[in-house]
Amino acid sequence: MPKKYVIIGGDAAGMSAASKIRRMQPDSELVVFEKGQHISFAACGIPYWISDVIEDGSKLQVLTPEIAREKRGIDVRIGHEVTQIDATSNTIAVNNLETGEKIHEAYDVLLIATGARAVVPPIPGVGHDGVFTLRSLADGQRIKNYIAEHEIKHATIIGGGYIGLEMAEAYKHINIDVTMVEMLDQIAPTFDKDILEKVTAHVVEQGVDLQLETRVDAIDKSEQGLQVQTSAGQIQTDMVIVSTGVRPNSELARDAGIALGNSGAITINDHMQTSIPNIYSAGDCAEHRHLVLNEDIWIPLAPSANKGGRVAGENMVGTATRFPGILGTAVVKVFDYTVAQTGLTEKQAREAAIFKDIESTTISAGSRAHYYPGSTPVTIKLVADGTTKRLLGAQMIGKSDVAKRLDVLATALTAGMTLEDIGMLDLTYAPPVAPVYDPIHVAANVANK
Repeated sequence: MPKKYVIIGGDAAGMSAASKIRRMQPDSELVVFEKGQHISFAACGIPYWISDVIEDGSKLQVLTPEIAREKRGIDVRIGHEVTQIDATSNTIAVNNLETGEKIHEAYDVLLIATGARAVVPPIPGVGHDGVFTLRSLADGQRIKNYIAEHEIKHATIIGGGYIGLEMAEAYKHINIDVTMVEMLDQIAPTFDKDILEKVTAHVVEQGVDLQLETRVDAIDKSEQGLQVQTSAGQIQTDMVIVSTGVRPNSELARDAGIALGNSGAITINDHMQTSIPNIYSAGDCAEHRHLVLNEDIWIPLAPSANKGGRVAGENMVGTATRFPGILGTAVVKVFDYTVAQTGLTEKQAREAAIFKDIESTTISAGSRAHYYPGSTPVTIKLVADGTTKRLLGAQMIGKSDVAKRLDVLATALTAGMTLEDIGMLDLTYAPPVAPVYDPIHVAANVANK
């Protein structure tokens, strides 16, 4: 008799799992409950939709509920919030947010793919009209509508991470002045501060009023708009984006007796199983094994959500597919610069108990042959084990050809390569695209010395 599969959450991980289950078991019963009104959307594209770089927001929807039902045979129920998991009876409690109807749904195998939510700090006035977080397609639509319906000349962004930086660029693209307030002494806090000097200066050059080491104390509202009260003074603004991080939606799992990790996200094994064997988890609500640290860590990123959902789907139907782990590889466009990282930063490596001898090297080298027009500097920071010369992490910035160069180093990390191995990699060379000694070679060879 075919099993019944139930999935909580209809975005990247949930729908990847559902699609895999349907392909592998065409006749099984498969239900996806999604609290919101959208499934399977490209959240990372939302700032570019707000800035009108992407004109048609529907292109961010990878899959609609209608197509999922009609063409893939997946019973997707939007506007349904799962409020409880009973692991003893293999049932979940669900609230239909439109009708108020409360139902109980049985399952044989369950996937928790509840994602993460934006952190909203307890700032007085953060609930005022005109103050937004950006996590979902609905959030993006609310921001676009607010810009269209009001005369927005100035926006304030609280937080200097990825989303904050992307929104600063988005606002400037549509001629809205921007103030960015960051409590720490640097933007992009997942990077080592020393590699960000050029990018930080570039953000200011682009006209962003960047206020580092500044605390937001309150948000007030008057006829003139919003006033953001900070430790450095007052900012008069028309709207505010709160971009101070995310938190895993793991409460359902916790209340069901499922083990959580130190981060508060759900603990899973390499088959995506939780501590309860017929309950799986994937996406931004779950921890993953870090390939360098060899410990579970929470880094919520789209690639691991999509791949993890696929692996979870395969294992839910009875295969034995492993999810190999993550490196935290990430990239962000900051106006004319691209900033990327993989593995450990120097700070993380020095804090890790398993490494005793940490070395770091930072170099700048041209992206093309020095005599070919258009070459731009690429800055690379490598972090390595000083004893074994094994690569532990890499960070890279530049105005061209950064992301795919960083991917080479992510591959090297996955393979456990040493600096000498990387220095001898057989990489492409032609004057218009790369020098004979690529910046990757230069960084590895200098570090190896």
